[in-house]
Amino acid sequence: MKVLWLLLILIFSSCAQRIKVPINRTISPEAIGGGFEVEYKKTGFSQGTLQFDNGEMNNPLLMSTLQEDELYLGVGVSNNADLFVKIPKESASLVGLKVQVIGDPSKKRSGGHNLAFTLAMGSERDSFDEGLEIALKSDVQDYSIIHGYRLNDTFMVYEGLSFSNFSFKGKIQDPPASLNGDQFSYRAQNILGSHFGVEAGGVAFKIRIELGFQQIQWSNTERKTFNFLGYSLSSTF
Repeated sequence: MKVLWLLLILIFSSCAQRIKVPINRTISPEAIGGGFEVEYKKTGFSQGTLQFDNGEMNNPLLMSTLQEDELYLGVGVSNNADLFVKIPKESASLVGLKVQVIGDPSKKRSGGHNLAFTLAMGSERDSFDEGLEIALKSDVQDYSIIHGYRLNDTFMVYEGLSFSNFSFKGKIQDPPASLNGDQFSYRAQNILGSHFGVEAGGVAFKIRIELGFQQIQWSNTERKTFNFLGYSLSSTF
């Protein structure tokens, strides 16, 4: 199992970054309660495509949505707190903390209300080539609060709110003469997200299906609102 985790981390971390922000969360309001959790996600992202029309470096981003793979690894450091790593394909990875303040952890499967909050940060450098070779640096801060209600041992409904800040700085290697520079930067502050989902399964294996919403505004770009249906498969040890 440890070998499998290392291979998954290498596969996901080897993918170059793009200007992508997750719409879905699929994070449970329950802490693990000790042990490990590995989760494979199909996550919706909003994507900003760079445009260098008329040689300008600060044109609006061309916005769209797409679905990408994402890996979540969690470690239960106490009965109500987890450390986690999120590794999305072609986007910034995050290291964070989840603290459950109401309810029992996942391994107890107690009925009733659950409430947790998460804090996460990430900073990466990478490069990609889409006609132009671009070096990209990203910085991310992410916060969320998740509420859930467990109806029984195998079924829970949950919802939550998220706030995040993303910034990207890029440098074009060997820019053509048609460009008016070789550097660009974009920021999206106070990105607002909400999500509603269901979880079914036991401790060993769970599936989550979630509808996520996002309101985002990048530098020099109109405010956009997106929604996406994502899902995840997870296992706890």
